[in-house]
Amino acid sequence: MRQALSLLALVWLGGCAALIEQDSGERDGQRVEVYTQLGLGYMNQNRLASAQDSLQTALEIDPQSSPANHAMALLMIRLNDPEEASRYFTKALDSDPRNVAARNDFGAFLCDDSKWQEGIFHLERARNDPFNTEVYVSQYGLGKCFLDAGDPMAAREQFRQALSAQPTNGAILYQSAVASFALGEYLSARAFLERFFAAVPATADGLLLAVQTETKLGAGDLARQYASQLRKDFPSSEQAGQLKNIATVNSNG
Repeated sequence: MRQALSLLALVWLGGCAALIEQDSGERDGQRVEVYTQLGLGYMNQNRLASAQDSLQTALEIDPQSSPANHAMALLMIRLNDPEEASRYFTKALDSDPRNVAARNDFGAFLCDDSKWQEGIFHLERARNDPFNTEVYVSQYGLGKCFLDAGDPMAAREQFRQALSAQPTNGAILYQSAVASFALGEYLSARAFLERFFAAVPATADGLLLAVQTETKLGAGDLARQYASQLRKDFPSSEQAGQLKNIATVNSNG
């Protein structure tokens, strides 16, 4: 939700207000969709007050709109209001239990709040929905939830399934490496990290995990190379600061 809008999306967003003004007689469903998409667009631009205005308008037109309630739940997360986020997620799913995107996001939200059992319930239900066209999203969410709950074995299996559909997805590759590292399978973690670095630009988290992995494997030279890149590319990051606790990268050999 925090990514910058594409040019096409910006062009579409710029025309929304005019569309709303010109077509005042259009069906309520179309108006709700326009205001909902407008609100999501504002969220992408970090214009949260404008996003809230648009989504409130959508919900005034149709308080039961599942997409509008889902979007408002995401906005409440951005506004650090978890109680309201939970309420809007619940309304979204009460209105449309087959809203897979809302169920995925609600499951992830619950897991982030350490409500593992509830989060896993929603993510598994989304994964098993026969109309889910992006099952890997649910599998990734489940894997992340299992990992955060302290079950890296179950997490790795979900990531494995997700990678079968998205073999170059950076987020899934990184979390697969995290799960392998947690299981003490450092060669596997190295392999996932190599695929991660080949697929997407290096991140501070990825480089720190690479340092830790190569240290565990006794590959001091590689650990120092990754540490050097981390210090160079992310000098002020928390991850770079953690390097001082890793003896391998603070020695000469």
